[in-house]
Amino acid sequence: MLLEPEQNSPITKVTGKTLEDSYNLNSEDPNFGKPLRFYRSDTVLEMLGSVSQRLTSRTTSIQACRFIRARWERGYYKDLYHRRQLLGADPLIHRSSYPNCVRSHHCFGGVAQQWSPIETAVDSSSQEYQQNYAQMKEVVDDLREKVAKITEGGGEKARALHKSRGKMLARERINALIDPGTSFLELSQLAGYQSYGKEEVPAGGIITGIGTVAGRVCIIVANDATVKGGTYYPITVKKHLRAQEVARENGLPCIYLVDSGGANLPRQADIFADREHFGRIFYNQATLSSQGIPQLAVVMGSCTAGGAYVPAMSDQAIIVKGNGTVFLGGPPLVKAATGEEITAEELGGADLHCSESGVTDYYAHSDAHALHLARNAVAGMGQPEGALKFAEHFEEPLYPAEELFGIVGANLKKTYDVREVIARVVDGSRFDEFKERYGETLVTGFANVYGQQVGILANNGVLFSESAMKGAHFIELCCQRKIPLLFLQNITGFMVGRDAEAGGIAKHGAKLVTAVACAAVPKITVLIGGSYGAGNYGMCGRAYSPRFLFMWPNARISVMGGEQAANVLCTVQQDKRKREGLEWTKEEDEALRRPVEEKFEKEGHPYFASARLWDDGVIDPRDTRRVLGLAFQATLQRPISETKFGVFRMNYASEVYAFGHRIGAPEVQSDELVKALTCESFFTRSDVEEGASGSAPSHSSDVGTGSNTELVEKGRGVLSRMLLSYLRSHLPLAPEEFVQAVAEQLSSDEQLSNIGKHLGIDVLIRTAEHPASSASIANAFRALLAVIGEQRAKVLVIDVIIPQLIDVDFADVFPLRQPLAVLTDLLVNEGAKEVEPRILRSAGVVSAQPVYVVGIYKDKSELVGQSAGESLEIATDMAAREGLLRLWGITADRVFFFGRKAVEAPLDNSSKPNYYLKDRCKPSTDLSLEPVAEAEPLNVVEVAMRYRERVEAVVGKSYTKRLRHKFSRGSLAKRSFRYLVKPKVYTVS
Repeated sequence: MLLEPEQNSPITKVTGKTLEDSYNLNSEDPNFGKPLRFYRSDTVLEMLGSVSQRLTSRTTSIQACRFIRARWERGYYKDLYHRRQLLGADPLIHRSSYPNCVRSHHCFGGVAQQWSPIETAVDSSSQEYQQNYAQMKEVVDDLREKVAKITEGGGEKARALHKSRGKMLARERINALIDPGTSFLELSQLAGYQSYGKEEVPAGGIITGIGTVAGRVCIIVANDATVKGGTYYPITVKKHLRAQEVARENGLPCIYLVDSGGANLPRQADIFADREHFGRIFYNQATLSSQGIPQLAVVMGSCTAGGAYVPAMSDQAIIVKGNGTVFLGGPPLVKAATGEEITAEELGGADLHCSESGVTDYYAHSDAHALHLARNAVAGMGQPEGALKFAEHFEEPLYPAEELFGIVGANLKKTYDVREVIARVVDGSRFDEFKERYGETLVTGFANVYGQQVGILANNGVLFSESAMKGAHFIELCCQRKIPLLFLQNITGFMVGRDAEAGGIAKHGAKLVTAVACAAVPKITVLIGGSYGAGNYGMCGRAYSPRFLFMWPNARISVMGGEQAANVLCTVQQDKRKREGLEWTKEEDEALRRPVEEKFEKEGHPYFASARLWDDGVIDPRDTRRVLGLAFQATLQRPISETKFGVFRMNYASEVYAFGHRIGAPEVQSDELVKALTCESFFTRSDVEEGASGSAPSHSSDVGTGSNTELVEKGRGVLSRMLLSYLRSHLPLAPEEFVQAVAEQLSSDEQLSNIGKHLGIDVLIRTAEHPASSASIANAFRALLAVIGEQRAKVLVIDVIIPQLIDVDFADVFPLRQPLAVLTDLLVNEGAKEVEPRILRSAGVVSAQPVYVVGIYKDKSELVGQSAGESLEIATDMAAREGLLRLWGITADRVFFFGRKAVEAPLDNSSKPNYYLKDRCKPSTDLSLEPVAEAEPLNVVEVAMRYRERVEAVVGKSYTKRLRHKFSRGSLAKRSFRYLVKPKVYTVS
């Protein structure tokens, strides 16, 4: 069952508000997932909304918090701004001190709503989209046609005979058994498809799947007596055993709807004697029961020979009068052995087994009655201990699943961004990508599926060493946090070639395979494209025991593609002929190539794979989200166990070699890279001589003797020169002081440390610290710029540092104390005769939220800048700052060139500094900056205690809580709350 959101149910209980005043946040509400929507018309909400518009941080969200609300209502935050002034504190409040201004808030119910939705780039009107759509629709229609035929069972004649005996069809029994309104996830519908020549065995003669019965998720196994009397073919046995395997892995009760004639005698050699043959069914029943997994049998037809052990070995058994029979030897065998003539009902019917033998426990008068008794029996089992529940509220994807047809298509040679697939499967299309810029051919990250958090690994190309290490890291992370894993396979394999082998592709691929094999969290795999060679292993193929594995009808699975296999075999034959001195003709090449390609195409087809139970079903891509919801629901019926990993092979030299390729500097000697990554503190470690651990080399001979101390200073100069040259060329109107301030922020330890972590420096750096500090990682990055060469350093700076300009708040970078005076001097220097600030609008001091809008005018007519503020002084300063940025050419549409165009532009032409403010302003003008470092985060508790101990004793307690005036919506105390989130005076709106 896919859990649907309850209509009109609030996402959280809101203190002090009725349900009528609360927003009903469910997936169908247009306000779902938006901050600031826990309350309707509320003074706090209006204030926070106003502040939200003024804050410029991209990553900050303002959310109403019931704890903050409660403290505010009790007066803890009244006149906080004035209290800080009375205590002599800096009246500015640092953004990080806002108790309700957070990135991951402890009061917000939906963590996934902090994740940004994936923005689609799909153009449904493009020719490529239309071609893909038509191709995929064709294969999906073919799948649906085959499935529809399979669901008819053994044909119309067999169905009519079955119904004439008063029996329900197998699928009718399942529909009557599961809870009304819930879904049944059928497994392996194509089992046995074209596996026995002309002999058709629809669904392998048995229907298996997962359904909810009396509120509990169960595995259901139903014999289809319309298919060869329900007898067991080899594929029937395999499918039955697979259902029991699913039950064991996920702790699901087993319900057997028995109606079978036993083994298919003509195929007894493939059914009877081996380990995974017919007898394993009863072994599994015994061991499953011993593990506390309930076994329930409903005998609704024949249960002959060894099949008699199914009800006999179940925890509870139900039998239907007239149709249900259980015996080891049927009437023909009894007559042949003893000469006794007896009917099936007399030999093993419901009356005998319920009243005399005791094999069955419940007596049913019909199929419907038996299924009712089965539901009662499941209800008596109770709910499993430690089962995890899906969230009650979730979002549907932003984009229709139908678009998957046009994105993927049936041609596996066409490429696409797998994020487009993820966006149409996960809740709200929200995806928190992990290591986005590292190992880009493997997309990893967190998302929700029907409210359940999952970790996703999806192929976006061939697997390189970086991709494999990234995948292993992500799997370890999910195992530590006990987050289920979803693999989206479209993989041609691991990268090959000399460079790849020298870089340790085999070793790094082994790390990924080890992580996949050892991960004890639930794993589900979906083949959305190709699955070839070792890539199948690294992405959790069938051999690595995913809880479920599904395929799309366009998928292909084989050791390699048919064309590649034909090329290999033809090359081998050609070389053999060449050694023998014979010629390899084109006709011979074609004669060998064609059958190989045809064989691989046939055996790699999803129908071929599903017929042999290499998967759990071929599904319509549009049903992927629904299928995953049911599958993950089944996997969460027992607690997730701890994961223990095996040994991961490590080699520092290979890691460094791969790192050189990753930063585009393969020609740089590894010794130079190691030196740049080695901090001086590394040599103080005692384990360097004894045999290092972690990111250090494993042998003392590999340690080296050089540190990056000198390289750091050299790289600092290289970085500063390149940043200044780039900024001067793009900001020619800005003063040199401003350019240097921006360059300083871009080259700060915090910025370079974040970039270094994206590049993987944090796992390669050699230092005594654990973990490595931001300063050490930043210094290692600077040292790398000194060793990789001028041109490569330029490329690296433009590729990874310059794009950080997008997140730079230029107003905060250069906060002048007297922006209006500086603006006036610069405008006068350009020929202006008069600079005048004007009040453009005022809400008035008596309003609940006083707001002033000030504009700066040049020569009484030209508006230079304007802004709003809570006082005239603030509004004037902010308008002046906006005017300065405009004057310097820094506007919202300012273009900064990245990529090849920026790399090819010569930076030498911009080596000359821009003008200095001191040369264009009056000597008396204050050019100093606001002391940003002094704006320490506010400790609210400390301020409140100091106020109580030192201020209240002098000025007395505040009695303003109940004071009102005619223009105020609330008390003056509530109005004063706005000072808690007062913006910095130099922040531009």
